[in-house]
Amino acid sequence: MNISILDDYHDTVRTLGCFRKLEGHEIEIWTDHVQDVDTLAARLRDTEVLVLIRERTEIRAPLLERLDRLRLISQRSVYPHIDVDACTRRGIVVSSSQHPGTP
Repeated sequence: MNISILDDYHDTVRTLGCFRKLEGHEIEIWTDHVQDVDTLAARLRDTEVLVLIRERTEIRAPLLERLDRLRLISQRSVYPHIDVDACTRRGIVVSSSQHPGTP
């Protein structure tokens, strides 16, 4: 599986114990912040799972329409920066741990 992790400024995700659970997958970690849709579309073109560390990168329909392989977005917190309706139309699951125990 191709997994992309955005906005890991301090490059700390790979130091977490749980990062080992991703062994065997193709992982790309981006430590800079990019908002340009063309740049993001190029970076994420093969991404199947997108992990968002921060709420900084907008994931809107113009980008989602260019990410044919994307199936899951995992977000740690709130997600006002994600176009959930566009994700739903494209069959992309948006997962957040904002409110454990709720759908």
